[in-house]
Amino acid sequence: TQGTVELDEDVYSGDMEISAEYAIHPRLSLYADGAFRFLSYSYEYSTEGYIHNYCNLHVNGFNETYVGSTGLILPYLGLNLGWRFPPGEGSQKNRFHRLNIEPFTVLPFSRHLTLGTSFRYNTVLEDKNYKPGNEVGFKASFVWRPGWNDSLNTGWHFSETFLYQARIEESENRNLAKPYRKMKDKYRGMKMKFDAARYFSIFKVPVGFGLNYEIHEGTLFGFETGHRVGIFTKIWN
Repeated sequence: TQGTVELDEDVYSGDMEISAEYAIHPRLSLYADGAFRFLSYSYEYSTEGYIHNYCNLHVNGFNETYVGSTGLILPYLGLNLGWRFPPGEGSQKNRFHRLNIEPFTVLPFSRHLTLGTSFRYNTVLEDKNYKPGNEVGFKASFVWRPGWNDSLNTGWHFSETFLYQARIEESENRNLAKPYRKMKDKYRGMKMKFDAARYFSIFKVPVGFGLNYEIHEGTLFGFETGHRVGIFTKIWN
């Protein structure tokens, strides 16, 4: 469970996220992740020759929902398959079904440090004759657990994830004649997320409390346009 505050293009939002993962086999797990947006608003103030205040309350409701599975094919090689459902009234973005295919590698660098990399391919389904362009990306991450107690699953837990992603083909508005369908919306950008948590044994159940920070929808040589801060709790089982 996680509560987050987000600033994205001058729009402030407050969300509650719930996620779960269940291992049906030592090498295969299923996961689901959903979020509800309680509040979203923007505020502007200007003194260019006059005083002007503007506050706009945006829609609230369910955000995107993700379901999928993660499996290890070999000890250090696996595959993640994920499906993104469009949001309800909580977001005006990503309003299309999307399939994510992501082969990954896992490298135990030391007892308490694990490194990972993955390549991703996203294809988005057509809706109302509008077809968003497909995307490719590269992800690198690490998990560091200094002083971790393996028998109790307690201690510090730090992780960092870096994602670079690009749209490799232009979206199409297929309601228009063929020469005018291209939307000229190719892009490339990055996302970085850092988590820090401390796990305790509560009634013999490992429970973690932590913070995370995310920069998203930025460019490698430009200015980041989205920031997210979250407070979360997790049960390690």
